[in-house]
Amino acid sequence: MEPKTLRNRTVVLVDDVLMSGRTLMHAASYLIHVPLKRLTTVVLVDRRHRTYPIRADIVGLTLSTTLQEHISVELGRKDSVYLK
Repeated sequence: MEPKTLRNRTVVLVDDVLMSGRTLMHAASYLIHVPLKRLTTVVLVDRRHRTYPIRADIVGLTLSTTLQEHISVELGRKDSVYLK
């Protein structure tokens, strides 16, 4: 989508698993140059291992994990978050 089509609009940025914050930071840096009405960040799972200065406005599930553990999110299943 062209950045100019987002001008003065509300944008919801969604990520499946928030760990370091790298994915949200890259997406937000693309949007920061557009005069948005509002930017809201939403994550399904927050692992709380930030290395980038970003946070989620809305979080589905917060998990205390180690860096060695892996999170899989599968949509459409009753038990949709797996910790390995």
